[in-house]
Amino acid sequence: MAFQPSKRRHIRQESTDLNLTPIMNLMVVMIPLLLSSAQFIKIGIIELNLPPAAGAAGTLGSSNAPKETQRNLDLTVSITDQGFYISSAAAVLTGSTATGPTIPIGGNGEYNFDALSQKLYEIKQKAGNGFSDSESIVIQAENKIRYQVLVSTMDAARSIRIDGTPVLLFPQVSLSAGII
Repeated sequence: MAFQPSKRRHIRQESTDLNLTPIMNLMVVMIPLLLSSAQFIKIGIIELNLPPAAGAAGTLGSSNAPKETQRNLDLTVSITDQGFYISSAAAVLTGSTATGPTIPIGGNGEYNFDALSQKLYEIKQKAGNGFSDSESIVIQAENKIRYQVLVSTMDAARSIRIDGTPVLLFPQVSLSAGII
């Protein structure tokens, strides 16, 4: 008499292969979508320079200090809640009052960027190219100054329109840490 084989002996093994078709379909759709959207994304960059570091390398163990052969303008615009203070290595420009800002805030509480550009244009005309840093300006702001005011000041310091033609003022803008 023959016995019927046991059902326990015949264990069915299921396939262990992963079904990657849905993942591959997703990648086929997502990669072209991401690549096509990448060309529409534009990143705005504001070009600026850091102020030059002073002192540390030249002061250690150096007995002969380097002599300055060219004059520096060291033009600085300080933004405060009262207005713009313009100063250089030679002097601080004063406005209507001896103690107030060079360009005070208007009656409506707005900064006058056109007057700032005009004043910087006058400085550029008087200074000419007699200074080694005649293309540079340093902008410093108080902590409570809005970012848009800082960016608009940078734009006003870079160029001005005279009779419809753009004139380059100080294209190399540096930001300072702040006003003491």
